[in-house]
Amino acid sequence: MSDLIVDAAPRSGTHLVPLGNTGWLLWRESVLRSAGFPATAVLRLGDPALAAAADRDAADFDQVYAAAARRLSASIQAIAQDARFREAVVWQNRRLLNDCLDKAARGEPRNVRGRNHELAIAGYLQRYCVKNDTIGFFGPVGWARWSGGPQRITARPGPRLLARRRVYFEVWAVDAVADALLCDPALRPWVEPRPVTANHRRGTLVNLPDRGLLVLTPAEADLLDLCDGRLSVHEIAARIGAGTDETWTALASLRDRSLIHLDLRSPVEARPEATLRDRLTRISDPAVRERALRMVDRLIGARDAVADAAGDAAAVAAAMDEMNAIFVDTSGVAAQRRHGRTYAGRSLVYEDAVRDVRVDLGADAMAELAGPLGLVLDSARWYVGHAAERYRALFDKIYDQYVSRTGDRGMPLGALVGRATPNLFFSLRETPPPVAAAAAELQHRWARVLRVPPGVRRHAVRIEDITAAGAAEFPGGPPPWPAARHHTPDVMLAADPDALERGDYHWVLGELHAATNTVESRLFVEQHADPAQLLAAAESDYGGQRMYPLPSKESDFVTSRTFPPSALLSPRYTYWALRPDADPAPGEVLPVAAMSVSRTERGLVVRCRGRAGEYDLLHVLGEMLSSAVLNGFKPMAPAPHQPRVTVGRLVLARETWRFPATELDWAHVTSEPDRYRRARAWRADHDLPEHAFYRVAVEDKPCFVDFTSLPLLNLFAKAIRRSAEETPSAAVVVSEMLPDTTQNWLRDAEGDGYAAELRIVALDPSAPAAPPAFDG
Repeated sequence: MSDLIVDAAPRSGTHLVPLGNTGWLLWRESVLRSAGFPATAVLRLGDPALAAAADRDAADFDQVYAAAARRLSASIQAIAQDARFREAVVWQNRRLLNDCLDKAARGEPRNVRGRNHELAIAGYLQRYCVKNDTIGFFGPVGWARWSGGPQRITARPGPRLLARRRVYFEVWAVDAVADALLCDPALRPWVEPRPVTANHRRGTLVNLPDRGLLVLTPAEADLLDLCDGRLSVHEIAARIGAGTDETWTALASLRDRSLIHLDLRSPVEARPEATLRDRLTRISDPAVRERALRMVDRLIGARDAVADAAGDAAAVAAAMDEMNAIFVDTSGVAAQRRHGRTYAGRSLVYEDAVRDVRVDLGADAMAELAGPLGLVLDSARWYVGHAAERYRALFDKIYDQYVSRTGDRGMPLGALVGRATPNLFFSLRETPPPVAAAAAELQHRWARVLRVPPGVRRHAVRIEDITAAGAAEFPGGPPPWPAARHHTPDVMLAADPDALERGDYHWVLGELHAATNTVESRLFVEQHADPAQLLAAAESDYGGQRMYPLPSKESDFVTSRTFPPSALLSPRYTYWALRPDADPAPGEVLPVAAMSVSRTERGLVVRCRGRAGEYDLLHVLGEMLSSAVLNGFKPMAPAPHQPRVTVGRLVLARETWRFPATELDWAHVTSEPDRYRRARAWRADHDLPEHAFYRVAVEDKPCFVDFTSLPLLNLFAKAIRRSAEETPSAAVVVSEMLPDTTQNWLRDAEGDGYAAELRIVALDPSAPAAPPAFDG
């Protein structure tokens, strides 16, 4: 079954549909993110009988607990034996197959080691069942299309869960092999040196970011002229009439001073091994070429063996072991990096998959969502605009301090970025101060719009009753930088298929990623039937105005799956390089060493030496600002208790409770039976739902808790203890599970329901002010 309908010829504007009469436009295609395991499978960890005994303080609780522990051991053993679960864990953490799953599958006792394995298994299972994480076959990518038909939503699954599986290399792994190839002196003449684009050169003078002015000899300048990324060392040597060894030494001197790249590394892309292999095929010496290709092809063959093993955990593990051994033998580098980090690209390869389903979103669904979502998007536009004002004030202050100290009214852009960096960071756990201030004001305004009465558990308003107040609190304005034209809300549906057919459902707002099109991430683009169509859509939206700072390949945020996004691959955009190891780009790259900030009557602008024209500073830094504001959109202010708030058919906020981590004494009880009973009593005291999600400051992602489940409560207690120790001032946040495990509209061919959400790209049709571009 095809998971996507593709227009035959993408045209400007055909990728957009209006969001009712709100003035917003949506991309016609939305990403369908879903779990890869049925939602109800997580209930295997629960024990309602044990919970009931704890709640009634049964005299025979110890006996009931002992029986529950035996049932849990049997469940954990069965889960550890499950073929699909074992394979999912292997793709994420190969070591756990032998160290954890095999031991649990044999029925190990619930001693200290056994309970640790139990916690690991429970943690993975809750993620695979009730979290919309897009990774591998246990989080496949799907696509939904706003069709305009009369129906609300229809989902037609194919005969299989997956339509496609693909395995990709992480770029860092291919780079390690590329570096190892250069240990062969015979290969070095075929390297094609290229200039560092962050530098600004004028004859024999080179300005380097953060390193001042470098003066070249005439011979070095002539040599640098030849490093255009097309000529090889061998060809450069012939041009200057020198030997290749002598030329390599001279080029290495330029490399060591950050003037050129002298390597075989690939850009951040989906198939870096293909780029490396293409470079090697251009080597004219057959012996050198074949020796290098054998090294690369050996690793590619090992990767292909991993892909061929998909569907069999033991076979995948064995193929991974062989691939890792070949990689270490080839590169001399460890086969893992950034252990324990989120979105770190830790392993050599990763798998992405496409779900075998067709989802159509009809006119009725659009009509019911349009008003509430339009107001949410209006508030997101206001929030980003307010954050922009605070960033302008911050940049003005930094600039004024620089001028006061130096007397120079042309502040290097790199220096301004360096001073502002503490306020430009992206974090899943923290918010930069300018963003936090904008988010607080956003919450004040939403409070005035919604007027939630104190003490209620549910608050619902009609969209028509708050439209005027919303317009007053969130007035429109032009996007302050090009990327701010996009916002990407994640929305869910709380309904089973029958309820959906009856129209008995609610939309539920998850996260809204402000000023960002997160569908650009490579994990989505590569799984689209026509990636070029997504690039054409992005190009059309930006109208050639996009300006992007090329990241360092060593950045913690750079991975093959997520960042930088695939839709940057356009020659219509303008790029600028901040670091010497910035990735190459398909369009014009401005050197940061030539870029300076000045004040005009319109505010701070960026100019580039050797080019006419100027850009507004926020236009230049906009992509950085998008990263800063990305996760700061939160309409409801933190409170000890926050009710469920519904606007029309859209649940704007789920019911939420906040507790100081240091006050949750039940989590510190050492006896498991006593801790369980105390947790049940705590849940009852606060009337918490049996199924919920919690967030703690020491974890990047929310986790699921079933208050009847021993292992999931143990995981929750462990997270609370760690949070109380590491971040004692932070809160533990508990929110209702909505949709719950009975409200899963997405089904497979067997009728099992899956957690799912739609990632929608919304476009603000009002274009940002278009300053003159730099003229060459």
